[in-house]
Amino acid sequence: MGIAQLLAVLKARRKELFAVWGSVVLLALVVSLVLPRQYMASAEVVVEARSGDPLVVQPGQGVTTPGFLATQADIMASERVGARAVAALKVVDMPRWAERWRKASGGQGDANRWIAARLKKSVKVSPSHESNVLTVTVTADDPKFAADYANALARAYLETDLELKVEPARQSAAWFDEHTKALRNNLESAQRRLSEFQRERGLVGDEKLDLESARLTELSTQFTAAQAQSTETSSRQRQGGGLNEVATNPLIQALKVDLARQEAKLTQLSGYLGENHPELQRVKGEVESLRARLRAESGQVAAVVGTNSRINQAREGDLKSRLEGQKQRVLELKRQRDEMGLLQREVDSAQKAYDLVMARLTQTSLESQSRQGNVALLSSAVPPTEASSPKLLLNLGLAIFIGGLLGMAVGIVRELFDRRIRGGADLSDAIGAPLLVEIGSPAVAAESASRFLPAALRRA
Repeated sequence: MGIAQLLAVLKARRKELFAVWGSVVLLALVVSLVLPRQYMASAEVVVEARSGDPLVVQPGQGVTTPGFLATQADIMASERVGARAVAALKVVDMPRWAERWRKASGGQGDANRWIAARLKKSVKVSPSHESNVLTVTVTADDPKFAADYANALARAYLETDLELKVEPARQSAAWFDEHTKALRNNLESAQRRLSEFQRERGLVGDEKLDLESARLTELSTQFTAAQAQSTETSSRQRQGGGLNEVATNPLIQALKVDLARQEAKLTQLSGYLGENHPELQRVKGEVESLRARLRAESGQVAAVVGTNSRINQAREGDLKSRLEGQKQRVLELKRQRDEMGLLQREVDSAQKAYDLVMARLTQTSLESQSRQGNVALLSSAVPPTEASSPKLLLNLGLAIFIGGLLGMAVGIVRELFDRRIRGGADLSDAIGAPLLVEIGSPAVAAESASRFLPAALRRA
């Protein structure tokens, strides 16, 4: 069917077309006038991403994701937030809602949640794709109620967001408080064991160990010196029995000189004096006396050398014994210091764990008392002055357009079921022969064809 044929069909069936079009327009007008008026009110809140430290709030610095905003939108649209908003507005005291709730539930259950579930159908929360703003829109037949409920939802969402933030902190604070007591007991027990050990051993720090170590070093030095001295005296005694000391003794040397002089004098006197001469006897007596003194002094010097050797050996043994005892004391002090170090590490570990838990307890306690969340009211809803639906002009415009299309469709369908000859093209299609010439107006040609063609061809 060409455009000319389509126009001919629509012109021929213009009554049906206008009837359908007028019916659709009239129906849209009636429905728009009969339907109750609905009003839309919107409130906006801005949501910031939660920082790592809940105590540090930096508005405008957070970066949110679409998933985060979608979660916040679901929270705002939840029955928990809705029930809080319904309770704040005292909707249950409104006769209309109270009657509906009693009829539906028989007065059983939570009225606020029931009403919130019914109002949820008229609530729409829209997260922004390019900002951190959530828009809550409420549709109702009362413009004031729509604005009040939108604002109540925004405030309830702020309070719920703060609860969701503070409640985990309260639970954590309770948990940390309970474990702080156990850690405090562990710390006190470790400190008590360390104090008792220090008191029993008389240890405070490393001062005593340092003192005993210094004594050990001193004794070791003295023992080394005594050992060398004892070895030297023993060696001298073994080698000459103290002859070197005797030979180098000044008194013995003086006696030897006097003895040599008297012996020389005795030899001289023996040459010209008789054996019994008093002078010769006197000199002999002096020589014998000097020899006796020389032997006595030599014996004394040798005895002194032996005595010194024995003294040095005894001193070496005493220092060795004292050195061994000092080594044992130093080793015992080191063992006690290691044990005290172990106890000190236990105290340090318990102190570190206690300080860490106390810091977390302080932080969570402050978090649980925080009154500042990550959500702020951006704009409040105001009662709308114009209804959002039904839109009369829009509905009429759509009815005119849709009615026209529907009327054209009805005319075309009617034409397909009741085919008529509307022009030369229809006649050529009907008889299956080409159109040679068209005489007169299309209306005259159509009337002539209707008279001469059989009825079957006219309806073909």
